[in-house]
Amino acid sequence: MSVIDPDDAVDIGAESVLESRQLWMAIPVGSLVQLEADLFAGTHKILSRGRLYEVLAKTDRSPGGQMFVVQSELTRELIELHPGLICNYLDGPGIVHRV
Repeated sequence: MSVIDPDDAVDIGAESVLESRQLWMAIPVGSLVQLEADLFAGTHKILSRGRLYEVLAKTDRSPGGQMFVVQSELTRELIELHPGLICNYLDGPGIVHRV
């Protein structure tokens, strides 16, 4: 049985927050983002996997609370989208970034 040195342990939650923040900082307003999966509010689908959504705004409420604002093609509502849900983004003509 191996013993994990606390200095070598990875805090997965902190790492996820850091990765989300870095992605949020890298994607400018006006970029197009694509989701890994459909997004639902309750039982209603509000965003579709594979579709490109324009980043209309970015919000930063607290550590780990950075969000992108996109518009749903299904409901026409503005939706806050967590960076962890993004699988690809375009920030210029023909420049695809895979996450």
